[in-house]
Amino acid sequence: MTSEQTEAVAHRWHLEMVREGKLELADQILTPDVTIHGNQQVFQGTEAATQLAAGLKAAFPDIQIAHHETIVSGDSVAIRWTSDGTQQGDYFGVPPTGKQIHVEGIDVFHVRDGKIVEMWIEYDNLAVLQQMGAVPQAQPAGA
Repeated sequence: MTSEQTEAVAHRWHLEMVREGKLELADQILTPDVTIHGNQQVFQGTEAATQLAAGLKAAFPDIQIAHHETIVSGDSVAIRWTSDGTQQGDYFGVPPTGKQIHVEGIDVFHVRDGKIVEMWIEYDNLAVLQQMGAVPQAQPAGA
């Protein structure tokens, strides 16, 4: 695979499966044994990965994801991204709040034979929960 092909499959996870909700693409871009590490959880296999993508889309039906920087090295891809959306569904146990949420993160993808075999999703989930009002904002000392 070329570096462009490796990069393209990583972009498809965010932009097509999560943002557009095209869950039928799972078999095209994920290996059957894909492992996704995110939010202190591990999602194993295409069914779990598809449920994760569907859950994110359900929580934020208007989700927008922008890729700001991509680095490709061999079969690995790192993408620095931002996401904005309105929480209109359950988010890992937090009921809908109707609040606008902004998230910044970096994901690292490992690709094998043209498909994602492993993914590490890194973002500040505490900030997400604070924006939802599920966790109180920290107050500055002396406030």
